[in-house]
Amino acid sequence: MQTSRKLWPGALALAALWAAPALAEAPKLDPLVPADAEIVVSFNVRQMLDSPLIKKHALKEMKDALQKNEHANQALKAVGLDPFKDVSSVVITGTGGTAANKVLVVVRGNFDPEKVHTTIVAEDKKNPGKVKVLKEGDTRLYEIHAEGKPAYAAFADKGTLVVSPSKEYALEAVKNAGKKAAKPNKELAQALARVRGNDALWLAVVITDEMKKAMEKNPQTASIAPKLESVTGSVNLTADLTANVLIHTTDAKAAAELRKMINQVKPLLAVVAQSNEEVGPMVGELLNNLKISADKTDVDISLKVTQETIEKATKKEEKK
Repeated sequence: MQTSRKLWPGALALAALWAAPALAEAPKLDPLVPADAEIVVSFNVRQMLDSPLIKKHALKEMKDALQKNEHANQALKAVGLDPFKDVSSVVITGTGGTAANKVLVVVRGNFDPEKVHTTIVAEDKKNPGKVKVLKEGDTRLYEIHAEGKPAYAAFADKGTLVVSPSKEYALEAVKNAGKKAAKPNKELAQALARVRGNDALWLAVVITDEMKKAMEKNPQTASIAPKLESVTGSVNLTADLTANVLIHTTDAKAAAELRKMINQVKPLLAVVAQSNEEVGPMVGELLNNLKISADKTDVDISLKVTQETIEKATKKEEKK
């Protein structure tokens, strides 16, 4: 029972990774999104946590999980941060190439930078080496080491925390705080025009030449790769979860071929799900609600998880 109860919120989270197309006005980019960004994922944390779906089926378990993580819980209390109240949004950006360090995370919320700094300094004295406090001009930069790789964090202002594996990226974000937002490149701008920005989660991904070359090495995707443009979407959370992903191509033939390819994967997922008695019925229900279609040059993958479906699955887990 404990294992399966933990799996249901996880399934909701996985479902939330699908994204929804829109005809509405393109979203406003966070001002700190770098000019060379080709991938943007935006989470409206406040909207997510306030949704009836999360409040009823996931919020308590999320809070309980945090309480059980003593180290994380103590750290958050020390810096005066309640992630369920003080964080309003998270934006993750990156490039579509192999430069793994060109990633920037922008966290907006209610922070106390001085309290955070005091806590980090005290922790560094107790456990030297985990976090280094660097001074770059007027900017306090925190070098954090995890799994042998450094990450750099800094406050761009009292309500904005930036994190990146690149020191230069983090410092550039701080430098740009309060300035006019950089214009996205042409390809990202076109992708953003297809996104609705008022959902709990939205994303825009440019299919770069480097990505296409990698896909061309696979015989199954070689013919389609040159015709891919972007992937866009969003997630809407109410009492239900409604989500889609749109894959944009250059012509209808490529879209039809891609739709056929994706449809061939769906039965395989169903077979895998059936082999697991614990999660099989739940995954099967999700697959039944997963619709794949092609409209002109776009492939539309849509998923709706209704309140009834969630209630049924929850009650079934409680009986085990």
